[in-house]
Amino acid sequence: MPKSLTIAAIAAGGLLLAGCAGMARDDFALEDRSGAAPTGFRLDADPPLRFFIDDGRRIAFFENEIRSGLKVGPDGRFDILALSGGGANGAFAAGLVKGWTQRGDRPDFEVVTGVSTGALAAPFVFLGPDWDDELEEAYVGGAADGLLRPQGLGVFFGSGLFQDAPLRRLVERYVDERMLAAVAAEHAKGRVLLVATTDLDAQRGVSWDMGVIAARGGPEAVRLFRDVLVASASVPGVFPPVLIESRNGAATFREMHVDGGVTTPFLALPEDLWTFSDPSGHLRGARLHVVVNGKLEPGFGVTPDTAQSVLGRSVEVLLRGSLVSAIAGNRAFARSNGVEFRYAALPSDVEAPALSFQTETMRRVYEIGRLGAASGDIWR
Repeated sequence: MPKSLTIAAIAAGGLLLAGCAGMARDDFALEDRSGAAPTGFRLDADPPLRFFIDDGRRIAFFENEIRSGLKVGPDGRFDILALSGGGANGAFAAGLVKGWTQRGDRPDFEVVTGVSTGALAAPFVFLGPDWDDELEEAYVGGAADGLLRPQGLGVFFGSGLFQDAPLRRLVERYVDERMLAAVAAEHAKGRVLLVATTDLDAQRGVSWDMGVIAARGGPEAVRLFRDVLVASASVPGVFPPVLIESRNGAATFREMHVDGGVTTPFLALPEDLWTFSDPSGHLRGARLHVVVNGKLEPGFGVTPDTAQSVLGRSVEVLLRGSLVSAIAGNRAFARSNGVEFRYAALPSDVEAPALSFQTETMRRVYEIGRLGAASGDIWR
């Protein structure tokens, strides 16, 4: 879900939550966080388990990788697919990849990334067409109907308006050792699956390499894989944050992670690379596909004076601004480096509130994505 939903949630519920008691946390310093790794994992993993999105060292690593050439897949192309946030409108991406499969020209993506609801869909998409039916079921099979379950009196003792249990149960239903084994197998081939969260303590976006987590195997890997997905979709003030246990030597503490959309609308090229130009031409012929789980064009509509309607409308308005900027930056990078760039978004005349998790509404959005991808008309 997007950072706009965070802002809207604070605006709508900030006064209510201001006096509420939250969960006590142990104190720790920045150097503890910087030198820490989640419990059961090594900080010096190669490739890295995670990195801050704005980390200059990681950006320099990207530049070196680009200059050394890209490893293409069986179809002879290098393809990146980035899935944005958008709440219930994640059904659009689910339908789009299904229609893409039906059309017969779906690439074997070398890199798949996801933010918020896009993070929930990303593992299925990464694993290919054999997982399309499970992706469809996750979004329009009825399991998402009860995601917004109010905390009730619990709102006075926690940090979210809605319970996180329904979201966690949905993730646990599909993310198991079988899925991790499949992700690990693709990771071993050199393919990459990335998911973004926001580290509230550090106030920075974090990109997690889900293939590294999956390759670790065992209960700790399953738990962290699930935690990262839930955190990426946990809108601050709406859902409680996810506390991820980490160690730095003998010290143990819990990091607070929330919606990846707070720091980036979708995970593609870092902002510092938008003006990058590679004279070697190694990028020429690569393809960058962005799926926007929402609308980019403004649309008039009288907003009902209810909390859910105001929150949903605010998502659409505020997400659009950050999305337009990110798309412009990635398009500029693509033009400078001979990369094919295209994106898909919901049509402007579609009524699809981001917080409408009713199966009927999500099915309608799913079909828009499926039919548009099957015909090819959805891409811009």
